[in-house]
Amino acid sequence: MRIDKWLANKGLGSRKEVHRLLKQGVVTVNNVVVTAKETAIDPEKDCVAVNGEPVSSQTIYYVKLHKPAGYITAVKDSRPTVMDILPQEYASMGVVPVGRLDKDTEGLLLLTNDGQWGHRVINGRKSVPKVYTFTYEGILSEEGLHRIRTGITLGDGTICKPAEITLLDDNRGRITVEEGKYHQVKRMIGAAGGTITYLKRLSVGTITLSGIEEVGQYDFLTEEEIHRFNTNL
Repeated sequence: MRIDKWLANKGLGSRKEVHRLLKQGVVTVNNVVVTAKETAIDPEKDCVAVNGEPVSSQTIYYVKLHKPAGYITAVKDSRPTVMDILPQEYASMGVVPVGRLDKDTEGLLLLTNDGQWGHRVINGRKSVPKVYTFTYEGILSEEGLHRIRTGITLGDGTICKPAEITLLDDNRGRITVEEGKYHQVKRMIGAAGGTITYLKRLSVGTITLSGIEEVGQYDFLTEEEIHRFNTNL
């Protein structure tokens, strides 16, 4: 890969800004100053540094984000997206959301540029439990709760797998679903007689909000978290 493209992808600036850094003689490859923008490098083997600071050689990203409400789960949109919360480097390296959360929904969102891994999370043959906490208005009927627990069919004919649901006090609840259909939790609760007023995803499989408890925080997944999806799905 050309060094100017690599440095731009890693968030060191635009191509023009990277070219300026090269001309200034502050970029080194294996401790040798490089000024030619066409210089070819192998990010996995070569040590690239700018002003003496090594540039991460990371090429594959596995990220978890505590998504705030008000952000679109997309790479680009006219409205704020989850990618606006993350370093520019992530988008430049092809990191994209795995599945989606609605604009007004908070909680755990996974992102990666490993397409095969992301596909296993979303479309694995084995179900991936996703746990949500919610508040609601209205009254959820016993009949409606039973339908959710045994596999509810929504008004448009969408068939949902059985889900675990527990109601708490103050119109709060917790639900575990194994799918990611359009507005699924909101529509399930609506079909049972309620209206979701707040929705937050707590976990996807074994991955939780641990370490990113504050809204807007993000972190890399651990090797163990990544490996669990590689082996269990």
